[in-house]
Amino acid sequence: MKTAALILALFGLSALVLLQTGCSTDQPGATNTLGAYSTNVNAAPDKVTTAASKACDDLKFSNINSNGTKVDGKVTAKTAQGDDVTIDIAQSGDSVSKVTIRVGATGDESVSHQLVDRINSHLSWF
Repeated sequence: MKTAALILALFGLSALVLLQTGCSTDQPGATNTLGAYSTNVNAAPDKVTTAASKACDDLKFSNINSNGTKVDGKVTAKTAQGDDVTIDIAQSGDSVSKVTIRVGATGDESVSHQLVDRINSHLSWF
């Protein structure tokens, strides 16, 4: 009985550690945790929201909706396969925004990378 309790406790502890650490990506400062890809972008949230909407348009997503303010923003769209794309933008400092992208139910790191690259590309025009 004590052995079973010890095994369950160790399993629970290891699961907690895995949830807190997330997965690292090949981009510095970017994380992929439970399908949500997050990174910081050097621009204010309103500009990032505009750039994210343009990035979705570049990738030919449908049903693109965006709404942003000086402190936060959100862009939603759909891929050709019907997967939901959600881009949440939050102020993370002076002219720095945290961008969190989720593609579909489980995430798609490749599409998320493409979106971040296109967002940064559009921000270089500002």
